[in-house]
Amino acid sequence: MLAGIVFSATPALAEESSGPRIPVADILNQLDQLQNMQVEEDVCAKCHANYDPAPSFAIDIKFSHGYHVKMQCSDCHTKFPHQKSGTQRPTMKVCMNCHGLHHGPQGVIAKSDCGACHNTPKAQLSCPYGGTADWAGRGHAGQARSDVTKDCMMCHQQSDCTTCHERAKVSWTPASGWSYDPGEPDARSGCYACHGDSTLIAPVGGTDQSFQVTGVDESVHYQITCQQCHPDFRYDSIPAATKLWNVNAGLQCATCHQSLKDRKLSQPVADYEGSTHAQKIRSGDYNAATCGSCHGGHFIYSLDTADGKARMHADAYRVCARCHLDKYNSFDDYYHGQPYKDGAPDAPACWQCHGSHLSLAHQDPKSTVNPANLGNTCGQPGCHKGSSEEFASQAKQLIHRKPEAQEENWAIRQIATIKGALGL
Repeated sequence: MLAGIVFSATPALAEESSGPRIPVADILNQLDQLQNMQVEEDVCAKCHANYDPAPSFAIDIKFSHGYHVKMQCSDCHTKFPHQKSGTQRPTMKVCMNCHGLHHGPQGVIAKSDCGACHNTPKAQLSCPYGGTADWAGRGHAGQARSDVTKDCMMCHQQSDCTTCHERAKVSWTPASGWSYDPGEPDARSGCYACHGDSTLIAPVGGTDQSFQVTGVDESVHYQITCQQCHPDFRYDSIPAATKLWNVNAGLQCATCHQSLKDRKLSQPVADYEGSTHAQKIRSGDYNAATCGSCHGGHFIYSLDTADGKARMHADAYRVCARCHLDKYNSFDDYYHGQPYKDGAPDAPACWQCHGSHLSLAHQDPKSTVNPANLGNTCGQPGCHKGSSEEFASQAKQLIHRKPEAQEENWAIRQIATIKGALGL
């Protein structure tokens, strides 16, 4: 691109040019702006319309731009590459956004063995992250503890450590097991190479479903890496909790939240573990709700703001009704269900009566909608102060049983008849 700008500007600088001269300072200013701008596909294409024959940036590397035609320029070139100091080449971490990364049960996205990309024999390769030929004699335990599950795991497996230790007759036990620490490297840009595409659509259950990822930048989790929520999209081969990626992602919230010091964020994990939803998941019923089923995934918003609370309150259809549609449809009484569906901010959402994280069947003695507990549930702050068990017992007949109540109650039948006659 730099060459393109200089080439187009050169005639204007020539003595025989009939057009207006472009000051050299303006050209240099454009070059500076270009070097600091965001990498955009259409900008690169002006000079690199056909980038397939572009030479590899090093003789040692087996690389072809043509193999990466599905990638956006910015997926590898996170910074505008043509700098004054020379062309900035992608680092190995950028390559490992895809190479060696498991895509759930489908296996590794792209090969990660050294010979797949390097012509230099493995024994002669140097590690870009501190590993050296005399690794064994360098007192490497400290570095291994800090780096082995981060940078090292991009190329190495546990078997590599075991092979060396057995050869040296040294027993060893990984300090915290061999598991990938998803804090580094962040493969997000590699994931977005496909999941940033609006045309990424695949048939699921007989209907086309989009797998484009949106909303992350507005989420409270915008700084979290993809692998922190998707444990089966990682560099090692440790099996995830189930064979279903969406269930695994939905359960992954507990990994972070259960250890948080803020009880408001950690207590829901303990509550969920005692819920009927968690019980079903543990029994193998993966249609039951996980954290992600109710809270969503990429677009999770904060409940510490008035806007977040309002959005959550209004979201009962997405949160509950997708699984409990019959109950949601019958939530249609005059004082609760209908006002809620009409957008009344003081009408109760499903979980305000049925409980949220510790949701239990109504037969459970600890359920908030168990007959013995309904008085307290109806009498919670902001609702029916002083509510009794008798009041709750009578009122519950109207909330989810409006049609039946109309048939059983003469007065209600008459009201319904009159309203129908008046077209109300």
